[in-house]
Amino acid sequence: MLYGRDYFLGLTEAEKQQYEEVTGRKFGEKRISGFGTVNNFLAYPKAARMCKSLFPNNYLDVAELRNIERLSNANKEFLSLLNNGECTERKILNFIKEKEYYHIIGSIIWGLSINIGNHGAYLFPEFQLGGLYKADYLLVGKSSGGFEFIFVELENPYGKITLKDGQLGAEFRDGISQLEDWKRWLPSNYSSFGEIMRKYKNSAFDLPEEFYILDMSRFHYVVVAGRRADFRDKTYIIKRERKKADDIDILHYDNLFDFSNNLIGKQTY
Repeated sequence: MLYGRDYFLGLTEAEKQQYEEVTGRKFGEKRISGFGTVNNFLAYPKAARMCKSLFPNNYLDVAELRNIERLSNANKEFLSLLNNGECTERKILNFIKEKEYYHIIGSIIWGLSINIGNHGAYLFPEFQLGGLYKADYLLVGKSSGGFEFIFVELENPYGKITLKDGQLGAEFRDGISQLEDWKRWLPSNYSSFGEIMRKYKNSAFDLPEEFYILDMSRFHYVVVAGRRADFRDKTYIIKRERKKADDIDILHYDNLFDFSNNLIGKQTY
């Protein structure tokens, strides 16, 4: 659950009234063609947007992208945290969770030009894959081509990031090893993946077939470690090679900061 409120509990009476004023119909009623107010999703109360999504407690609310002041301040706080030499992976994870600055991870969709946020994006922190593996985040997004999935592993911003010649250091190697474990787990356990996702879904909807029928082309993998200064020419060569060969994106935390800034004011993730 991303937020302090459990949206499976539905709307308050005041939110139901606000929704009816915006749409001309009661919450839960289907719009009849030719009747009611033109759909204005962003004018709904926040709870209505959440409750109408496939995964109500994991929906990345696009309305928040218009809150320029909040996101600008959030990104400044994020950069300040990164610039502290004692910053760790755990501190970053806690910062994002406690502040509910989930756009920082959601910005990966836009930043990597993975065209899956146009019809809704969802974030699942500490996503458990069976009894063996846990991803820091699973991003799920939908476009005209259906749902796709991004597994994200955060490593430390400081430490053994790269070697002097630009080869990947221990932080990146550990993160990539975990991504490769998840890639191996999926083909043999995809029915379990569907069952896991059912626990999060809105009871008003069925899970689309993408959650039951494995298509590895729908899966992407991201590891984040270090800062921009850690990357050498050789590092960027390895980055391009791993992207082309394995669909693994190798990022530094300054990428996340840049992505988060570029996301401000956008229409979708």
